[in-house]
Amino acid sequence: MKIKTISLFFFASIFSSPFFAQALENHVWQERVILLFTSDFENKTLQKQLDTFEKNQNGLKDRKLITYQITPEQIKKNGEDFFEKNFIKSVLKKYKPKKEEFTFILIGLDGGIKLTKTEVLESSDLFSIIDAMPVRSSELRNKN
Repeated sequence: MKIKTISLFFFASIFSSPFFAQALENHVWQERVILLFTSDFENKTLQKQLDTFEKNQNGLKDRKLITYQITPEQIKKNGEDFFEKNFIKSVLKKYKPKKEEFTFILIGLDGGIKLTKTEVLESSDLFSIIDAMPVRSSELRNKN
C-alpha cells in the first residue's frame, strides 16, 4: 500500500507541471526526448546537430529517442511541424534558453533532465551517455 501511495504521489508531482501536462507526458517511460532550442531553424549549430543525427538514425531509433526542435514561434517533432501554443510557452518557461544560443537537453525515460549542452553533441557521445544509464542497461540485458 505504501508503494502505491508513493508511486501515485511521484507521478502526480511530475504530471502537475505545465511542461509534462502537455505533449511530453506521452513520452515518459516510452521514449527519451531531446529538446533542441534555437532562435530559428536555420541556426548553424542546430543544422550540425541534425546532420549528426541524420547519420545515426538506427542508433537514435534503438535508444528510443524523439527530437523536438524549438524556436520561440514554432516546434518540429522529428523534423515535422508540431504546434501547440501552450506547449511552446510551457517549455520555454521551464527551460529558459537564451534566445540567440543553441541549447541541447536530454530527458530520460523517467522524465528527468539527464544532460544540458550549448554545443553540438556527437552521436557517439550521446549514445555512450545513454548506454551508461541504468534503464538502458536493463533494456540491453532484456534484449539478449
